[in-house]
Amino acid sequence: MPRGTSDGKPTQKAMVQAALDEKGWKVKTKELQSFIRDTFGVELKTTHISNYKSNIKKEKRKAGRAVPAGAKPGRKPGRKPGAVFADLEAVRAMVGRLGADQVKKLVDVAGMFD
Repeated sequence: MPRGTSDGKPTQKAMVQAALDEKGWKVKTKELQSFIRDTFGVELKTTHISNYKSNIKKEKRKAGRAVPAGAKPGRKPGRKPGAVFADLEAVRAMVGRLGADQVKKLVDVAGMFD
């Protein structure tokens, strides 16, 4: 049974949802309109039915989408932490310039600031 309002009558959206559940998604809005009129005794405009149908479909699409924890929908994920090839090349250049022992000492000193 469709969800109701405070006075016990189903909402317009609930009526459209019930009609879609009964008739399916491929049915024309005129058929949904006649189903709603016959079942609930309410005359809804076809434009309203079409809008509710679009909104319901959009909500179903959004509900099916999985969003990773902490991610904001619509945004691309940022760079993952960790070394990248360019970082390894920079370390290699430092070793070439300063020597491995000096780079190790620099890493130890940098570790003190964590």
